[in-house]
Amino acid sequence: MSTLALKIRKALPIDVFTDTEVVNLLKGSPNRRYGLVKRAIADGDLIQLRRGVYCLGKIFQREPLNQFELAQKIYPSSYVSLESALSHHGWIPEAVYTVTSVSLKRSASFKTPLGNFSYRKIPKFNFIGVERVDFGRTVHLIASPTKALADYIVTHKMNLQPKELMEFLRIEEEYWKQLSYKLLTEIMESYRSTRLRTFLRALRKGNEL
Repeated sequence: MSTLALKIRKALPIDVFTDTEVVNLLKGSPNRRYGLVKRAIADGDLIQLRRGVYCLGKIFQREPLNQFELAQKIYPSSYVSLESALSHHGWIPEAVYTVTSVSLKRSASFKTPLGNFSYRKIPKFNFIGVERVDFGRTVHLIASPTKALADYIVTHKMNLQPKELMEFLRIEEEYWKQLSYKLLTEIMESYRSTRLRTFLRALRKGNEL
């Protein structure tokens, strides 16, 4: 059993961590630290999510890992949105097997032993319409349904009319009516998005909100 994993579990409050946090726990040369981490990964006591980001192996985990927490640890300056947020809120019927987020940084994707994670860069990144969720020992950020839909329009460069988009994403009318016109307006102004402006104009014209 890895003494490194036990030491990390004792010292850190959550089970997902970075190499910087490991450096602060271990004495000795970088080669020694690298060797200890590499051995713990080989033994299954640590899991590498990407370069510099790890989590404790299953037998050391204090609670089940949350995919949305992992998404933010793997690629900071991001929040869960797009299909993942829409599915989480029950707006789209399909199960989503890749956790989708938007990010301040460039678009990227990661395949990890614990799932696949995709990130889309969005212009004028901000947290308007983003919800903070406490989950056990951790906290993650997820877009509200209105924010997730706005992010979808902007990142996928959608030019569909409201009804067309609703049918394309298979959003039920009962959810569609929950869109916040006020929040959409605020998001549109912050993103300075022509597509969102056109979408809002069509919603208003059709009295769909």
